[in-house]
Amino acid sequence: MADYNLHTHTTRCHHAVGEDREYVEAAIKAGLKTLGFADHCPQFFPVDDYYSHFRMFPEQAQEYAESIRALQKEYASDIRILLGFETEYYPETFDELIDFVRPLHLDYMIMGQHFVGNEYDEGSYYVAGKGKKEDYLAQYVAQVKEGLSTGAFTYLAHPDTVWYEGDPDFYIEQMTDLCRFAKAHDIPLEYNILGYFNKRCYPNPTFWYIVAKIGSKAVIGYDAHTPEALLNDEIYQECEQNLLKRGITPATIDEINLRGIK
Repeated sequence: MADYNLHTHTTRCHHAVGEDREYVEAAIKAGLKTLGFADHCPQFFPVDDYYSHFRMFPEQAQEYAESIRALQKEYASDIRILLGFETEYYPETFDELIDFVRPLHLDYMIMGQHFVGNEYDEGSYYVAGKGKKEDYLAQYVAQVKEGLSTGAFTYLAHPDTVWYEGDPDFYIEQMTDLCRFAKAHDIPLEYNILGYFNKRCYPNPTFWYIVAKIGSKAVIGYDAHTPEALLNDEIYQECEQNLLKRGITPATIDEINLRGIK
């Protein structure tokens, strides 16, 4: 049984369903002791012809924070609730993002790098799209390491999300570098339940072989987009066993540095 989940979305990202309260009540029913909300963070693009529709809008952030904090107080005797964001690391806009979220007094942020570049750039690309080769993988690893170096992130969500079809040895080289970097900076890597359940290109068995070899810290994240996802203990057990059989014991909540943005 899961003890915690730090990867929970809300309807504000425009591709999840269910009220905030429903996620909390599902988590309590599932036996979770800690539930972290980490909806997709607003981004700030200095162009007029691009606006993201798969993450929270800036004008929704204050209401999001107020809703989660209210539930935190209401359910204090039943479950620990944390306020966070899942966000990209875009070099050109990251300082503005931090300035925006700081007044919300987040408990934590997780990095979920879905795009490389600055998303609106002409040369940007979606990392889980098919056919990524060596140059793209190297760019992904470099950008993720740069983002993690900021010290803003509690863990790296779906680190193996890249749909890579290049030289296998190059993949091992690059991801070994990433895993060593994460270990050196005490940043856990997430085994993503949603990706496993939906049979996406992640979790990637080769990546998790590398995690086991390097000894990087690991967490399991539901990446919940419905309250019901938190009730699927069977799929959690499968994911946990996939790690344990590789010699990877998921970190407890007390072993994770939340790195709140104050």
